[in-house]
Amino acid sequence: MAILELKNVSFGYGRDAGRILHDVSAAFETGTVYALIGRSGAGKSTLLGLLSALLLPTEGSVCFKGEDTRRLNALAYRRRCVATVYQDFALFPLLNVTENILYPLELQRVPAAEALARAEAAADQVGLAPELMVRYPSALSGGEQQRVAIARALAAGSEVILADEPTGNLDEQNAAQIVDLLVRAAHEAGRCVILVTHDSDVAARADHTLRLTDGSLLPAD
Repeated sequence: MAILELKNVSFGYGRDAGRILHDVSAAFETGTVYALIGRSGAGKSTLLGLLSALLLPTEGSVCFKGEDTRRLNALAYRRRCVATVYQDFALFPLLNVTENILYPLELQRVPAAEALARAEAAADQVGLAPELMVRYPSALSGGEQQRVAIARALAAGSEVILADEPTGNLDEQNAAQIVDLLVRAAHEAGRCVILVTHDSDVAARADHTLRLTDGSLLPAD
């Protein structure tokens, strides 16, 4: 069974603004990387907002493990089940690397020793050197900051990782490494990874590519 499903989803921001999405249906499975492509303004980030329950559909339903996200505790869902990795990294500037990775675990009230072990394991997975763990985001490169963001998602135990242009602020080498990490998170750790990208090289690494155009979501494989 798919872990996430869009069932006849339509969405508009206001009565007079028109529909951004029209009767969209799709299923997303664990262990799989999906690339979401389309022109700027097509609604790709809106779609991620619906999948993370930051937004609710105007019509239709978004389901996580078969349950409509309207019926879920949205905060708990985002803390435990789905994590979003942003283009601008979205790290807390006054927290060091370890503290940034630990943050969602503290919200989940994971015991301190277990939380630290999970944070360290996630940091190791994404290749963060031990000496970086006490640094603050301002002392990290863009690639290192994005690794911290991915480590935070992995440590939180999120089964779904949504990545909104995760390589947009990175050079070619760092971008390739970040995509490698996301692919490994799906293929080796069994996550469902859905990433928005304008980069054809990034999209080519996905197992499936979907194109959002004129409010419809269509296979682009």
